[in-house]
Amino acid sequence: MISLVELQRLFHEWRQRIKRVQAIMQPPVWSEEEWRQFAQALTLLLQQHGTAWANGEVQYWDLRWQLREGGELICQAEQHGAERLSLVVAQTGGFAAEAQSGSYTWLWAEFGADGHFSRDPYWVDGSWKDALISLLLPYQYRANFYIEAPAETPQHLLLGHGTPEEPPPAH
Repeated sequence: MISLVELQRLFHEWRQRIKRVQAIMQPPVWSEEEWRQFAQALTLLLQQHGTAWANGEVQYWDLRWQLREGGELICQAEQHGAERLSLVVAQTGGFAAEAQSGSYTWLWAEFGADGHFSRDPYWVDGSWKDALISLLLPYQYRANFYIEAPAETPQHLLLGHGTPEEPPPAH
């Protein structure tokens, strides 16, 4: 026979699974500000880990990932001095191979010198965003469907807290 505690654990676990499925089926919609922050974080990732080159006054960065379905997810940035920075995330191969151009654009953003969008950005929500978020987030946040945030260890559990100044007498 199953105990009440075990039954509650099972119901809680299935409730969490259903919430994850709902989050996948109806993901939260990002505001333009959240897309701006995401695009800026991607740009920093590119500048730190991407291949870089310059052509005159223009600086370029390129970072690519192979996709399981075939093709590549490509993230590129182009900076014209301090006045303008463009970011593009596109896919080649997979379903995009059927497109007339052979690629599919997921995100296109252009920033002004103030760090805000200088033109209306273009984005398509999809699993590509979740894949890149997993690269941007610290490891402990990647399991965000279950873990909400780090928690501090209570002081009374720390080694040495609440212990007498002198060691206990030997027996």
